[in-house]
Amino acid sequence: MSELTNPHDHFFKETFSRIEVARDLLANYLPPEVAAVLNLDTLEAQPDSFIDADLQEQFADLLYKVELKDGRSAYVYILLEHKSYPDPETPFQVLRYEMRIWENDWRNGEALKPIIPLVLYHGRDRWRVATDFGGLFVGAEALRPYWPQARYQLLDLSSYSDEEVRGAAHLQIGLLVMRYIFDPALRNHLEDIFALFHDLSESRTALEYLRTVLYYMGNVAVHLEPEEIVTVVKGTLAEEGSEIMQTVADYWIEQGVEQGLQETVLDILTVRFDAVPPEIEEAIAAIGDVDRLRYLRRQAVLAADLDEFTDLLVED
Repeated sequence: MSELTNPHDHFFKETFSRIEVARDLLANYLPPEVAAVLNLDTLEAQPDSFIDADLQEQFADLLYKVELKDGRSAYVYILLEHKSYPDPETPFQVLRYEMRIWENDWRNGEALKPIIPLVLYHGRDRWRVATDFGGLFVGAEALRPYWPQARYQLLDLSSYSDEEVRGAAHLQIGLLVMRYIFDPALRNHLEDIFALFHDLSESRTALEYLRTVLYYMGNVAVHLEPEEIVTVVKGTLAEEGSEIMQTVADYWIEQGVEQGLQETVLDILTVRFDAVPPEIEEAIAAIGDVDRLRYLRRQAVLAADLDEFTDLLVED
């Protein structure tokens, strides 16, 4: 997995760079009259980002090109507002990024295309910012024609209940994770979120996305302890097989529950099995081989019970 420089940006792009997920998002959350003129089968990701370097902690973006039903083409620009509160400058930022897209096409001698901006917001406060650039102006009604409108479509996840989150499993997982990532109530929704992995049709896709979700939660959901997440995943997905458990083990190891390999092994065993016999504690404390401890750290997560771990511990 690539280095996590910004967990929100990473999770957003891992989720919506999948064309089938982006297509599902647009089909379900654009206004029906807008979606009706798009041939979503032609949706194609574009390589550019238009975010200022100093704003990458606040926004992430993806640009798609799509053919229209009349044979022409347009852009769909998805902008993630990933602060925990709405930014009143968002309409201004949307217009700036639209201008950069048009300028890029103009320099390349291409005809200007309509841009459909979709702002995705997942903070805890409801969105009360203007949804068009014109909303930033006040003044005489006679001047209104001179205020650019630059409207964008808003998807404010803070206003959605779980039942209102639509789409296939991959999209629902992504939206629900973002919906609750800042909220301590996330722990009450973990089982429902991870249960959706049963509906992902490709096991490799499921494992890759499970890893993405685990790392996002581990880096952003500060109100959750790693063992809470691991417990729910194991209880919900354990029957899916050892690859699921391997993914969970990798996540647990990356979290570094305690400093020191010996302490980490004991901590994992205590979380999983409540009490660790003194003889096992002594045996682990006597091991100085780093590779052996790393192996036991992984097996502390994967072992079915304490007896199985004990058998592995005494192996030559």
